[in-house]
Amino acid sequence: MLAACEQPRQSHCTDENKGPGAPFASIRLALCRRPELLLFVALLALFNLPVLAGSCWRSMMFQPGAVQSGEWWRLFTHPFVHVTWYHLLLDGTTFLALYHSLIEPFAVRRLLYVLAAGAGSVFLSWATAPGMSTSGLCGVSGIAHGLMAVSALEMVSGQPHGSAERRIGYISFLLVIGKAAVEALTGRMLFTFMYFGLVGDPVAVSHAAGVIGGLLPLLLLKRARR
Repeated sequence: MLAACEQPRQSHCTDENKGPGAPFASIRLALCRRPELLLFVALLALFNLPVLAGSCWRSMMFQPGAVQSGEWWRLFTHPFVHVTWYHLLLDGTTFLALYHSLIEPFAVRRLLYVLAAGAGSVFLSWATAPGMSTSGLCGVSGIAHGLMAVSALEMVSGQPHGSAERRIGYISFLLVIGKAAVEALTGRMLFTFMYFGLVGDPVAVSHAAGVIGGLLPLLLLKRARR
């Protein structure tokens, strides 16, 4: 279905971005090119319904003890759980925008980046942040950082040498790597003034772990192509 949407039926996925219906046309075009975005939106909406009542779905968060006791689904559901509406707005919009910006044309590979970044975020955080055993882990920001690094490298490899886009890709990559490294080494999140106390107790190493996880399949795929 994705291939049919992107190539043979391209005319159905093209809208004129003019007039009052332009925002809806842009959304329709984005969903046509990235139909899995609907799945992500649905998952974010489903797992954050308790936020409307001022709570969060704790039985879907990652808790090492609970996973070891057999609640394996937490490995897959925890990125979509958020502690407040602001946490969801901050993480969810960033994740969806970065996923939509990926140049990779194949949905399987795009989803692989998401899964790898999520796996890296949770397992490396579990191994290096003992405090997570009691506080748990939730939120999609680790995956978002992984996608940011992947998107930056895609921009670098997809543009001619010396172009402004290529320089922007390098700068973006260095910024996300630098931010994640500082947070992992200091154990403190940057830009906490933007949190307003509404994002719970962040696990600082989770962003760097997401970057490592997201970059691994990208590098392996590039090596396989060569």
